Amino acid sequence: MDIYKDFNFRLREYILKKHGSVSAFCRVAGIKYPAQMTPYLQGKSVPGRKMLEKLQKDGADIDWILHGEKTHSPAAGLGGCLKTSGYKVEMDDIIRRMRRLCRQMDESFPTPFDTYIVLDSTLLLGEFTDSLERFLGYEPGALKGVHFLDLFHSGDRKSARCHLESCDGGSSPSETISRFRSAGGRYVSAEWSIQANHDAGNGKKEYVIIARRREAFMGIG
Repeated sequence: MDIYKDFNFRLREYILKKHGSVSAFCRVAGIKYPAQMTPYLQGKSVPGRKMLEKLQKDGADIDWILHGEKTHSPAAGLGGCLKTSGYKVEMDDIIRRMRRLCRQMDESFPTPFDTYIVLDSTLLLGEFTDSLERFLGYEPGALKGVHFLDLFHSGDRKSARCHLESCDGGSSPSETISRFRSAGGRYVSAEWSIQANHDAGNGKKEYVIIARRREAFMGIG
């Protein structure tokens, strides 16, 4: 299932209806060269964080452009809290992708995931560590700068790397089970899935990972 099917046609429709031309939109949005829009309008690249910020500031319905769905009122809980953060556009996009990833995984549970992780190509944990720190029992900020693979049990590290590499190869998202190191040194068994996103605006890659707890692993080694 292509979760971004025909986004380029909706993007073009929005731009032409509101601005009359791509060049006019670029002038308003502060995009120096209209040619920068070509990969998006041809459907070769999905808009990344910076482009989504420009579109939302311009008044675009991001859900509709990306997925053909109208934006609904934010739900209470995690999504509602994220609406108040300084990363509104970025996190809205992340939550949308995670929900659709869960749908692709055919999840049928009331709570589809327990934690989310956002990584760049270095695999170092950066700004978005709060959810994972709560999930594993760490103090706020304790995981910033930690390499993602260092959180795995040594016996699961190789398979986790292979799972990441399979995502780089462009295959469909799939889930796997690994043991994650908690703050107390014990391990938590969790099912996790990953999706890679390429931002044509800056040429960078980011990973969005969701995980769901399965059971506590009592060993420490």
